[in-house]
Amino acid sequence: MLHHVVLFQVPDPLHREELVRRLQALPGLIPEIDGYEVGVDVSRVDNSYDVGLYSTFADTDALEVYRAHHAHQAVLQLIGDISPHRIVTDWLD
Repeated sequence: MLHHVVLFQVPDPLHREELVRRLQALPGLIPEIDGYEVGVDVSRVDNSYDVGLYSTFADTDALEVYRAHHAHQAVLQLIGDISPHRIVTDWLD
């Protein structure tokens, strides 16, 4: 299984809501997604990010299909417009 974690800085609260809504729609559009959770940070500490995404895939090939999918590409366009920083990590188990 491949685990995929992304943390986003999204300064505008309205943009946070839009990003979460758009991300939550992806599992219904991309069958390669095995598990998918997304939410807005509630800790609000100085070093926290605003939105977190945790997803799982069967393997690296499934993740690459997800990354290339047109619905994911559309969300990446939004992220480029509203998120000045993001952190990504992936691991296999």
